[in-house]
Amino acid sequence: MLLLLEIISLVALVTFLFVSIWGFILMKQIFGQLRYRNYLMEKLAQYVYMLKSKDEITTENKDNIT
Repeated sequence: MLLLLEIISLVALVTFLFVSIWGFILMKQIFGQLRYRNYLMEKLAQYVYMLKSKDEITTENKDNIT
C-alpha cells in the first residue's frame, strides 16, 4: 500500500514538474510576443502623431499665406 502511494505521488510530482516547465516556456513566449506587439503599436502611434503634426503645420502655413 505504501509503495502504491509513493508511485502515485511520484507520478503526480513528475506531471506537475512537466506542466510547470512547459507553462513557464509558454508564458515566456507569450510575454515576448506582447512586448513585440507593444513596440509595433508604439511605432504606429508615433507615426500617426507625426503625420498629424505635419498636417497641422501644412494647414497653418496655408492659413498664413491667405
